[in-house]
Amino acid sequence: MRLIAPLIGSLQATDPDQRWRLAGIWRRSINLQSSGGAMLTLHRIGSGISPAGWVLRADDFDRLRQALGPTSRVGSDAHSLRLGGYAICSPQRRCSLRLVPPTTPYRLAASEMQCAAETGLFGPLWKASMLPLPNELRQFAHAFGVALNGQAIDWRVWLGKGPGLTPSHDDALTGMLLAAWYFGALNLSRAAPFFAASSALNEVTTAVSVNYLHYAAMGCFSSPLLHFAHALSHQRRLDEAIAAVLALGHTSGADTLLGFWAAQQIIKGTQ
Repeated sequence: MRLIAPLIGSLQATDPDQRWRLAGIWRRSINLQSSGGAMLTLHRIGSGISPAGWVLRADDFDRLRQALGPTSRVGSDAHSLRLGGYAICSPQRRCSLRLVPPTTPYRLAASEMQCAAETGLFGPLWKASMLPLPNELRQFAHAFGVALNGQAIDWRVWLGKGPGLTPSHDDALTGMLLAAWYFGALNLSRAAPFFAASSALNEVTTAVSVNYLHYAAMGCFSSPLLHFAHALSHQRRLDEAIAAVLALGHTSGADTLLGFWAAQQIIKGTQ
C-alpha cells in the first residue's frame, strides 16, 4: 500500500480512528463522513484548509482522486486512513483554525462590498449589501442578533435555503458567526449553546454544511476566512483577501461576505 504524508492538518480536525465512508469527490477536495456525522476533508494544496481538513501535495491528491470511485471503501486506525490503495498518515504538522479576536477590529467598509459577485439569493453583492438590507436578510440578521443576546433560536427555519453544497443561507450564517467572533461578540462559553435548539440540522441541510456551521459557532473557520479577518484587522492586503473569499464555491464566498456585512450592522450598528 502506497503512503501519502499530508503537508499539514487542522488542529481541530476529528480523530481518524472512526468508521468512515466516502462522501464526495471534488476537483480540489475529497470529503469523508464518519458514522457519527463528523467530516474530514482532504484538500489539494492551493485551495486552503478547513477546520476539518488535511492538505495533500498536488500529485498525491491527483493520484488519490484518480484511484477513487463512488463505492471506494475507507479504513482507518489511530494513525492513518486507507482508501484507493493508499495509506494517508495523520499529519505531523498541525495548525489551529480558531479565530483569535483582534485587538482593533476594524469594520468592513461599504466600499468593499461594491462588487458584481453574485450571491445565491439576493443578486449581486453590491445590491444585496445596500442599506436597508433585503427584508429576508434583515430578518435573518435580526434572529442572529437575538441569538447573540442569549435567546435560543431554531436555525432549521433559516438553513438549507439557496444553491450549493453549502446552501446560501448556511454560508451567510457562517459569515455572521465570523463577524461575531471577529468583533468579540462570541466566545467559547457563549458559543457552546448556539445550536442547542437546532438538534437536527441534517434534516434541512447538507452534512458538509452542518459541520462547517458547528465549527464556525466555536470560532473555527477555513483559512481564506481567517486571512480575510487578519487582513481586515491590519488593514493590509484586504482586496486580495476579499478576492480569495469571493473565489470560494459558486456563490459561497459572496454569501459569506454578505453574512459578515449583515452581522456587522447588528453588532456595530450602521454608523
